[in-house]
Amino acid sequence: MIHKNQFYHGSIIKDLNVILANAKSHVDGNKVAYFTTDRVYALVCCRSREENFVTMGLRDGIQHYYERFPDQLKIMYDGKEGFLYCPKHDARLINTGGHTWESNNDVPVVLYEHILNVYDEILKEEAKGNIIIHRYREIDSEEQKLHANYIRDHIDDPLFAEYHAFLYCHFSSLWD
Repeated sequence: MIHKNQFYHGSIIKDLNVILANAKSHVDGNKVAYFTTDRVYALVCCRSREENFVTMGLRDGIQHYYERFPDQLKIMYDGKEGFLYCPKHDARLINTGGHTWESNNDVPVVLYEHILNVYDEILKEEAKGNIIIHRYREIDSEEQKLHANYIRDHIDDPLFAEYHAFLYCHFSSLWD
């Protein structure tokens, strides 16, 4: 099945020829390769596994990014390179909801775009109206504390093991 959508896979790894089906599907738990038709979402995927802290989601058809610690967006993306890859034309991707597509097989890709500074590119998308950024200082202090203390109470959960140090670094000063 060939689709006419523009698909992206965001990464900090350059010179990829294939996106391996090694991520866990949110649909059935199988190993998959992920793609999105949402360029903004692909941009926020340009981060290390040790910073796997995504605080963005669709609301009313537009991405909303919520900073959960001061200057989160800048800390995670400023000065960092990213790469947007697109599948070769014969890739067989299946829509799993909204802008998310996956394949049970490894997917050959071509470099679509080299992003010199992911933060700057996200800000350009904000200026175009493709993302609304809710900066930490604009978020109600009770909501800020709720999220910080949730991290405090769950930081040792196995889910957070890979980015425990990142969470501790950016949240411990915010805890009660």
